[in-house]
Amino acid sequence: MKSSFLLRICQVACVGAFFFLLTHSGLVLFYAGKGLSAWAASVVPVLLPFIILSKFWICYDIPSLLFRAAEKFVPGKQYAALSAALFLLGLSSGFPIGAVFVRHFYQQHIFDKKTAEILLPLCSFVSPMFLIGYIRPLTGFKGTEWTLFVLSVYLPLLFLFIKCFLFPKKAGRSDRHKAAVRPMAFADRKNDRGGKIRHSRQNQVGSQSGTEKKTASSIRDIWLSSLEIIFTIGIYMMLFSILFGLVLDEPSLRTPYMEILLSNLEITTGIAHAAGMPSLTGVVRGMVLAGITAAGGLCTAAQVYSTTFDCSFSMSRYLLIKGICALLSALLFGLSGSLLL
Repeated sequence: MKSSFLLRICQVACVGAFFFLLTHSGLVLFYAGKGLSAWAASVVPVLLPFIILSKFWICYDIPSLLFRAAEKFVPGKQYAALSAALFLLGLSSGFPIGAVFVRHFYQQHIFDKKTAEILLPLCSFVSPMFLIGYIRPLTGFKGTEWTLFVLSVYLPLLFLFIKCFLFPKKAGRSDRHKAAVRPMAFADRKNDRGGKIRHSRQNQVGSQSGTEKKTASSIRDIWLSSLEIIFTIGIYMMLFSILFGLVLDEPSLRTPYMEILLSNLEITTGIAHAAGMPSLTGVVRGMVLAGITAAGGLCTAAQVYSTTFDCSFSMSRYLLIKGICALLSALLFGLSGSLLL
C-alpha cells in the first residue's frame, strides 16, 4: 500500500514537472546551458584526467602498494597512514576522486564502513586547481584576503581529519581498526594471484594473445567508466542549475537568505551567484563564500552518492560532516577577517 502510494506521488510529480518545464522552457534552457558550460569549461579539464588516472591506479593495483608501504614504514599505524594518503590524494584531485578510492578500499575490506563514511566527505573536496582557476576570479580576493580565504576553507578540513584519524577517541579507535584483525584483502589477492600464476605455468594455459585481449578490455573499461563518471557529473550540474534558476525566478523566494541557501545547490552556479550579490559585502561576503566552498553543494553530494551507490554509505553522515566544515570555515574567515582586514 505504502509503495503504491509513493509510486502514485512520483507519477504525478513527473507529469507535473514535464508540463512545468514546458511552460518555463526559456528559463530551463538558460540555466541548463549555464550548468553544462561550467561543466565543459571548468570541470572536465580539471577532473577527467584525474578520473582516468584513478581508474588506471585501481586497474594496476597501485592501492595495494600504498597499503603495503604503509604497513612497512608505519607498522601499527598503517590505517592512519593510508587514510592520510587518500585524504591528500582526494584533496589534490577534487570531486569525486577521493570517493572512488574510498569505495575501492571499502570493497577490498581494508576500511570498515564507519571509517569509510567518515573519510568520504573529508577526501571529497574542492581541489586547489578549481579553487584558484574558477573560484578566485569570481571572489576577487587578493593578497591577505585571499590567503585568509584559502586557510579558512582548508584548515577546518585538516582539523577534522587529524581529530578523526590521527587522534581518535578511545572508543572509536578500536572500531576503526577492527579491519586489522581481518584477513588482508590485498595479501589474499596477492597469494591467490601467485597460486593462479603457478597453476597457469604448470598447465601452460596463459597465452600472449589472451593477455593482450584482457589488457585491451581493461583499458576499454577504464575509458567507459571514466566517461560514465564525468557525464554523470555533467547531468547533475545541469539538473541542479535548472532547479536553482527555477526557484530563484520566483519573486516571493528571492530574498538574501534564500539566495544564499540556493547557492548551496550547485557550487559553480552558487559561487558565481553569491559572489555577485550586492547585499553581501566585506567580511560577511567572505564568510558566505567560504561556507559555500567548504560545503561543496548538494550537487557534489549527489555525485559522491552516485560514485559509491553500491556501498550503501550514510549520506546523512556525509552531509553532517560537510555542514560542520562549512560552519567552521565561515566562522574562521569571520574571526580572522574581523581581526586582520
